[in-house]
This record gives sequence, structure tokens and C-alpha cells, in this order.
Amino acid sequence: MLKEALALSKAGHSITIFTAIYSHDLYQEDLSLLAGTGICYEIYSDLRVQNFAAVKARLSRKFWQFTKCIGVESKYSLGYNASRLKKRILSRPAHLYIMHQELATVIGSRMVKKYKVVFDIEDWYSEDLLPIARKNRPIKLLKRSEKTAIEKGAACYTTSYAMAKGLQALYKTTNSPSVIYNSFVANEQVDFSPQHDFLHLYWISQTIGEGRGLEFFIYCMGQSTTKCKLSLRGNVLEAYKISLNALLSPKDSIDFLPMLKNEEIQTDMARYDVGLALEPDSPLNKDLTISNKLFHYMAAGLPVIASDTKGQSEIAKQCPDLVMIYQQSQAGELTGILNRLGEQLPNGQLNGLKTRVLDFYTANFAWPGQAGKLTALIHSIFESES
Repeated sequence: MLKEALALSKAGHSITIFTAIYSHDLYQEDLSLLAGTGICYEIYSDLRVQNFAAVKARLSRKFWQFTKCIGVESKYSLGYNASRLKKRILSRPAHLYIMHQELATVIGSRMVKKYKVVFDIEDWYSEDLLPIARKNRPIKLLKRSEKTAIEKGAACYTTSYAMAKGLQALYKTTNSPSVIYNSFVANEQVDFSPQHDFLHLYWISQTIGEGRGLEFFIYCMGQSTTKCKLSLRGNVLEAYKISLNALLSPKDSIDFLPMLKNEEIQTDMARYDVGLALEPDSPLNKDLTISNKLFHYMAAGLPVIASDTKGQSEIAKQCPDLVMIYQQSQAGELTGILNRLGEQLPNGQLNGLKTRVLDFYTANFAWPGQAGKLTALIHSIFESES
């Protein structure tokens, strides 16, 4: 959302962001990112302090989540102080409202008759999360809102062509969402890592845990003929560290790394040889989205090993030698990729691959190009009126 706001502000639009706050530290981080941009930042729900209003907001959401068990769906189950969001944004009249994330999508779907509303469907909200987490979610409400967003919004965009086609097919809409990749600004130059005799693999997430494909990947490292070092960056429990180390082949190693500040992540990535996007193909949202990891790696000049979700395959088809796809649970395919990369270790061949990744990414996916598509989409809404 920040990237989009900055792009539209730079294009000459006056931008106000409305948000819910849970953490004072995160609030201060947001303010620092927006300093000097001219973008207004307003809070419609503030749960930083444990007062009566905050307790009431938490209890209200829990109540409405419970009512889903008896068939009652409500926007109030999607966020705290949900009723305040519409009131606050309408208190600041605007020529255009851009709705981001699920609660805003529901609110925006009820505004389309009177206001110009654009929908940023970053994820397929009604097709997200595992079954146990979906029990208390208003799935029917989300589906109605998503269909309205595509059919009646002033514009609607999503993050992959696979997602756009999936949404249009399910809801049988005439319109198809536009596609704006959720990418990043590319490194200005590749920072080549020192030549070494092992393949240095990198994976990043806020949480390192089960169900992320790491166990399968470590097994395939052991089956390959390539000496591998796997660096995992994120928060991890000691017990899980032990379980992953127990899976290692004697030729391989794992390095557990702490999280970095956002502005440090991309520079750090250039130290490694290959990025890993080991995403599952379920639920449907996971299959159709493109992992942020994939674009982050490419922006840092890293070739990528990626699972064959439809979203990631969409990118791999455009550059198959730079984004290397394996079928879910097919150990032979993944082992073969590791072996082929291992053959490129001598004589710094992987450094040449990094240069090609960065060049292709800059030309086809980097954020400045995607920001241009966004501003053109928004401008087209107003041009159609003149």
C-alpha cells in the first residue's frame, strides 16, 4: 500500500491513508516512512492503549466471529471498529477511494453506487487461509464484495494474471481485474558474493516453522550431489531449529539468521547465490498469488528456485532459466535443479546468472514500471469522464 500511495502522490495526487493501529512501534515506523512525502496518515481504530474503547472493540469482533457459527456473517468480524472506517473516510471527501485488504473491500463494495471506488485485491480473501482459520470468516460476504468490486468498481486490480483469470472465471464477470505486480525497486548494481565451493541458498519469512516446505527442501539438498548451505532468515523456535538440523546431510549446513530492518533486507540478499520461494499450492489464494519473496530475490539479482504454483509459474514462463520451477513434492525435479546450479559454481558462472536476473527484472518487473501502470489506470478513470 505504501508503494502505491507514494507512486500516486508523485504523480500529483493528494493522498490520505486510513489505517488501524495495534503497535506504537509500528506506528512510529509508518510515520518515519511517510516523513516528507506530503501523504496524510489517519487512524480510524487505535488499540495501542488498553482502555474501555479498546476492550469493547476486541469483544465486539470476537462476538461477530462467534455468530458465524450460527450462520450470521458480518463486516465486524473482519476488523476492529469496522463501522468507523466508512465514517472516517467519508468525513474527508475525495474524488476517488482506493480499497486495500478485506475489510476495506467490503466497505467499498457498499459505496460503489454513490462514489468512485477502486479495489486493490492483493489477495483472494474469500479463498485464503486453511480450513480451521476459515471457520469464523464471513466467506459469503467476502465473495459478494469481491464480485461487486470487479463488476462495479471504477477499477479493480490484482497481483497476477493467474489471479485475475481465476477471479473472472469464478464470478463470471465481463470485466477482468487489471494486473499490477507487487514488485520492488531493483538494486542499482549486483553485489557479487565471494566465490565458494558450496551453493548458498536463501529463504526469508517473519516466521520459520512447519508447513513452509523447508523439510522437503532439506531432504532434496541431501539427495543432490551439490554441497549446500541454507540460510534461513526469520524468527524461529529452538525446537524447530533442532528438528531441521536433524534432517541435514553431512555435506550440507543451515544458518539461522535474525530478521533485519526493512531497508536492510534487499542489500543483504545480494550476499547469497539463489533465493527460495517454496510456496504451497493450496489454498487457492496461495496457488494464484506470486510470492513477494520471488520479486524481492530478483530485485536483489538472485536467481530463484520456486514451487510450481500458478502465480510463480506465470513469472517462470517468461524467464525459465532465471526462475527454476519444480513440481510440488517431486524430489527428482528439485534435486536436478540443485545439481545443475552446483555445476555452475566453478569459475563464477553464478555471478553471470545474477547479472542476467537483474537485467531481466529491471526491464520487465521492477516497481517503477508497475507504478506507471498504476498511475495510468487511475488517470484513465478521470479521463473517461472528460
